[in-house]
Amino acid sequence: MSSSSSQRAALTQFMQFTQTPERTAKKILQANNWNLELAIDSYYQNPSTPSASGPTNQSAINAIFDQFRQPSDPPDEFSIDATMAYFEALGLQVDDVTVVPLSKALGSESMGEFNRKGFTDGWMQLGADSLPKMQDKLQELRQSLDTNEEYFKEVYKWAFGWAKPVGTKALPLDSATEWWRLLLQSRFGDNGHLERWSEFLTEKWKKSIPKDTWNMFYEFIVSAKADPTLTGYDENGSYPSTIDAYVDYYRNLEQ
Repeated sequence: MSSSSSQRAALTQFMQFTQTPERTAKKILQANNWNLELAIDSYYQNPSTPSASGPTNQSAINAIFDQFRQPSDPPDEFSIDATMAYFEALGLQVDDVTVVPLSKALGSESMGEFNRKGFTDGWMQLGADSLPKMQDKLQELRQSLDTNEEYFKEVYKWAFGWAKPVGTKALPLDSATEWWRLLLQSRFGDNGHLERWSEFLTEKWKKSIPKDTWNMFYEFIVSAKADPTLTGYDENGSYPSTIDAYVDYYRNLEQ
């Protein structure tokens, strides 16, 4: 393809993605040496560009999806490698708790995997169509996780189905303890029960974690924050037998 033909193709694609007039599109492409990806990034990173702060642009979100999708990936799916590259571009570490609410927002069905529809619908809902805007939304998600108890509980309960292996009904014990540390340590680690709970599971329980135990442990750890000695714990309440056994374990340690 000749230089003029490639530039015309880039111009057409840029105009389709950004809905800008030809004169504006040509100026931005020229400033970026006719590199389409750089020009699109520049357009959405520059708040002074007309329409850059307007309605969220779904085509730009799709362009970002395609930017990180690996050559071997299906057209509408992200592999683990694509996700890792995308997270790196966002400055997001895989062990950052913000990965969980982000994955929920983008409709991820299992860890590290995204599909185009969930990705585009999620970012449209969040109102971000460029990497800088997405980074800003990550901060908002983390703040909501830290300050909104109902939102945190919603994310926590959702995480079980997302984190468990596909086709299974329970979380492997080692995975469950790691996710508890990631999600709950900053909130509840100071009362000592999170660490002792993990010790109990490893030493005594030695089984995978079903959904009801995952869900009810959140209720338990909240109540244990207000009653760290568990003096008010009701063995005849609605907690699963795993938590009853933990309370006995804890009380024996304290004698």
